[in-house]
Amino acid sequence: MTEPMNHQPHDDEIDLFDLIDDIRDKWYWLLGSLVVGVALAIAYAMTATPQYQTEATITEAAPSELLPFNQPALRNKLTLAASFKGTQGQGAGDEPVTLTDEAVFELDAESAFASARSVLRSASTRKAFYNFLLSQANDELLALISSPMLTDEQNLANFLKRFSFNDPGKNDSDTYLVIKFELHSSAELSRDVLNNYIAYALILHEERLKNEFERKVHAELELYQTWVDNFRRVYESEKARQIARLEEAAQIAASIGQKKPFYNTNDVVVSSEPPLYMMGEQALRQEAELLRKRSDSASEDIFVSGLSMLKNYISTLETIEVDWSNVELVELDQPALLPLKPVKPRKLLIVALGAVGGTMLGLLAALIAAASARHLRRNERNPLHF
Repeated sequence: MTEPMNHQPHDDEIDLFDLIDDIRDKWYWLLGSLVVGVALAIAYAMTATPQYQTEATITEAAPSELLPFNQPALRNKLTLAASFKGTQGQGAGDEPVTLTDEAVFELDAESAFASARSVLRSASTRKAFYNFLLSQANDELLALISSPMLTDEQNLANFLKRFSFNDPGKNDSDTYLVIKFELHSSAELSRDVLNNYIAYALILHEERLKNEFERKVHAELELYQTWVDNFRRVYESEKARQIARLEEAAQIAASIGQKKPFYNTNDVVVSSEPPLYMMGEQALRQEAELLRKRSDSASEDIFVSGLSMLKNYISTLETIEVDWSNVELVELDQPALLPLKPVKPRKLLIVALGAVGGTMLGLLAALIAAASARHLRRNERNPLHF
């Protein structure tokens, strides 16, 4: 009778001490993997292209730096009140015409910083600066920002990613904008590109502000000139109406034989006004003739109520000049400096990661080698065991 084969039950539990013994037995796998991992990490750290980063800080300018822009003449509040008889299509009587305007030509430090911040952060500004760099004859820089292996759009996208911003935001009390720029291989070019970008963006910002200022002044001048023309038209209309009234009254006075005034100032009752024809035909026709002759005089504008104030303000706006060389819209708190060392690759971190990776791989290799050795020994003792 054949005795049944004596099979030992398999133990599926993992014994920690067995694993330690396996690693100790196959220690050369661990050591070899560690050496290889560290060597590869060192090789990568030494051969990788260094990447340099520099940064600059922009903050608000002092209020005194904006004084050449914020001139008193730019912050005038103009209020005009003119009275005409029967103006604006109304009937006889006094109808006041009041015009009020407040010219807003004031720029505080916070607004100037917010405006510059938007220009510095704008992707369109960086695109324009990138095209400006491409137009420069700097082969070393062009090789770093433009690759012939990539399309123009891809090169531009890579350039835009080199910028990063630490932005306080619109509602933050912090008024410092930090701009960072990264570039491969050259610390000097990294510094120079960022400084040139800030100068480029601030010049663009100043040009936009100049254009906006000129548009506002031009708009104010057009508005006041429109008022001047309207005042003159109202005056001319009222003058023609007054001449017609005088001629009509003169005809009435002539029809009743009233050549001279019928009354003097002592005869006039307070708050009452006698009929116009009582002034007499001679006086009425003489006044009408003087009104007609005013159009031949360059000084007729003095008879237009409120016009002299408008003309004075127009003259002030036309002579306004801003010395932009003395205006500082923002302050460059910290320009980009030459980096002391590259930000990438981080050699110590890479070597440490290589050591960790080699150790993990060595442990796995040692355990697999130990398991393989046990499997071979078991097959040698029991060749029929599958």
